[in-house]
Amino acid sequence: MYQLRTFREVARLGSFTKAARSLGYAQSSISAHIRALESHVGFKLLQRMPHGVRLTAAGEIFHDHALRIFHVMDEMASALNPTGEMAGRASVGASALLLESRVGSLVRECRYRYPHVRVSPRQLSISGATEAVRTGSVDVALVHGDHGVQEPLPVGVMVRELPPIEVVPVGRTALARAGDRAQALAGARVLVVDPDCVSHQVLATTLREAHGVDAPLVEAGSVGGARELARSGYGVAMLPVESMCGGEECYGLAVVPGLPRVRLGVRALWSDQAMAAVAAVCGVAERVGRERQPVEAVEFA
Repeated sequence: MYQLRTFREVARLGSFTKAARSLGYAQSSISAHIRALESHVGFKLLQRMPHGVRLTAAGEIFHDHALRIFHVMDEMASALNPTGEMAGRASVGASALLLESRVGSLVRECRYRYPHVRVSPRQLSISGATEAVRTGSVDVALVHGDHGVQEPLPVGVMVRELPPIEVVPVGRTALARAGDRAQALAGARVLVVDPDCVSHQVLATTLREAHGVDAPLVEAGSVGGARELARSGYGVAMLPVESMCGGEECYGLAVVPGLPRVRLGVRALWSDQAMAAVAAVCGVAERVGRERQPVEAVEFA
């Protein structure tokens, strides 16, 4: 059905690019859907033009029957769920930073908007997100950073860009207030939350090049672990600005001046065979991301 929906949108707009923008997919996913359909029916459905696409003769026939299928599906959905309320279950895997900063709000918002949709969250590694979706281990994967962005997604895995997340260098308050910051940073360690995230590498590079500190990387395992280690003075962690109590200081922690703030892209991945509840959860994830954006974000170049 997702492939048919993609075909219908491409036919309506006459463009892969416009269809990708309309559906929130990567253009490579649109192309993969159309190739799969053409392979299945054994006919070319779309003719590529210099400025878009148009239906072939076979595509016209296919399009007519696809619209009938959607009509029958709508009738079936109405018969099965006469109240029209969204229902179902969505297992959501999220990278550690997103699990800490956004998933709680996602669960609450889904509960409010879709009382009959049950969201089951779990932590997921960034590098394992695509495979988890492909194999059905999770229905939706929410990940940040650029790990695997340049690699083509497997056929059947869809992607949607979500509002970015900003992470900031966080350490104990005494470190942030130190008059001689170079001396205060001399024994610093970089606390790693997500091994696949680029932000701790950016922090380590800045410490080395700007402050002459060759800081070792220490895996903290979670945002909570990194926060406690930073509070004890063990090191500096790149944590979501959204989690900093709305200010520069937060329960013994503070943003350390002179170190980089990094804005990271966020993506939702899901299977093209997913139920409607999954698409609803992705929509809520985008809304939550927009609402959690800081008023003034500093982008690291």
